[in-house]
Amino acid sequence: MSHLAKLQADFQAFLMDETKEVALKSQIIDDAKVGAKKRLGIYYNAYRFRIIEALATAYPKLHIMLGDDLFDSTARTYIDQYPSTYRNMRWVGDKMQTHLQHTLPQHPIAAEMAAFEWILGLAFDAEDAPILILQDLAEVPPEAWAELKFVFHPSLHVLPLQWNVVQVWNALDEDETPPNIAKTEEPCLIWRRDLNSHFRSLDAAEYVAIQLAISGASFGVICEKLQEVADEEAATMQAARYLSSWLNNGMIAKI
Repeated sequence: MSHLAKLQADFQAFLMDETKEVALKSQIIDDAKVGAKKRLGIYYNAYRFRIIEALATAYPKLHIMLGDDLFDSTARTYIDQYPSTYRNMRWVGDKMQTHLQHTLPQHPIAAEMAAFEWILGLAFDAEDAPILILQDLAEVPPEAWAELKFVFHPSLHVLPLQWNVVQVWNALDEDETPPNIAKTEEPCLIWRRDLNSHFRSLDAAEYVAIQLAISGASFGVICEKLQEVADEEAATMQAARYLSSWLNNGMIAKI
């Protein structure tokens, strides 16, 4: 290994673990004006400040909910627990939900808020794809509808939630006092349309229907599933309303 390569490796190791500064000290100017330890500390802290900034960008409402001090300490333990392996800072926060499940188990909504905000970002970054509209299905013959299957837009995600994350997020987004944290067990649908991420809560029946559709179930199978809580005509009409909503909101790419 060349001297430069070793210096770079030692510097990276130090940024990850400040106890490894010994290998670097002899390579750093150490004078009365700015000692070697202070010089190294500037880089050590700057590295963390930059990642904390990236995490705050990825999780703005989580940051507000936790407050500056708790978010900062959480971010610092996250950096130590999950050293970045990415060249792109965008992805550095991908394990925040897992981290919060272990570090803040007394505040389970924090992990769900992290999951919600991360998926909002994934929806925004998802690849482009064409979308179908209701009129595109006009020529499907009636006898073919039962076997119709759907391919959803790459940005679509279904997120199970046990807490009122959506209500809290909306209040924080409007600079309003958020509601008290409460259990809701309302799943959430997240997707991108017109270059913006969108989301809405799902009722129990639509949650079942869209999970079936995403898994490749046909329209007929979805109708049959809905018949468990409604008669055939009502279940078919309900499935048709769900399908119309998915199409009108740009969630379906093809059939």
